[in-house]
Amino acid sequence: MTQKRSFIQRLFTNIAPRYDRFNRLASFGMDQGWRREAVRRGGIGPGQRVLDVCAGTGDLAILCAREVRGDGAVIGVDFTAAMLARAARKQQKHGLRIAWLQGDALALPFPDRSFDRAVIGFSTRNLADLTAGLREMLRVLRAQGQLIVLETGYPANPLIRAGYQAFLLTLARMIGCVLTGRCWPFTYLARSVRQFLTPKEFVERLQQLGASVVYVPLSGGLASLYVATKR
Repeated sequence: MTQKRSFIQRLFTNIAPRYDRFNRLASFGMDQGWRREAVRRGGIGPGQRVLDVCAGTGDLAILCAREVRGDGAVIGVDFTAAMLARAARKQQKHGLRIAWLQGDALALPFPDRSFDRAVIGFSTRNLADLTAGLREMLRVLRAQGQLIVLETGYPANPLIRAGYQAFLLTLARMIGCVLTGRCWPFTYLARSVRQFLTPKEFVERLQQLGASVVYVPLSGGLASLYVATKR
């Protein structure tokens, strides 16, 4: 587990300067629409306290902050200082109030029942211990609070799924190599998609932790959205 945590931190430190551009190109510009849909379906609104786990460069936290407005609060937590630095610069351009904190998703520094919503975008597959991370995110939610998970997809059609996974290992990987001069991070990211849980398995994992779950495939299954309500 320690080895994976160190690897992930090194990976995102390396690609932080080009991470946003890679996301836009590799998703053909759809990634921000997926984030907006996650915020909408997650019912994020005025006055809520929202935690963005593995916040990265802050795109999801920024969308949340626009919805909660002045009466609410948004906190973004990430393991990698380089990603948070980019998030903070981006936030200043938008004039939004977001608190950034470097921390570990497996040991969130908040009391039980601190938030109305927790969100995590395209990062659950990078957790060193998936079950422990999900349990920790649910811990900090109040009763009936919601965990909103946005992940890479699993198209139901096997031919489309095979083509999507081949795309990640070829064109998407090449885009990352060209942007950063490093291929190994994008080889890992592509393989992590192929090796991750199926939607059925992921829903079952959340249910085992005591949540009720709604799964929503986005763009024909190219992205996966899970809204888990804490009982």
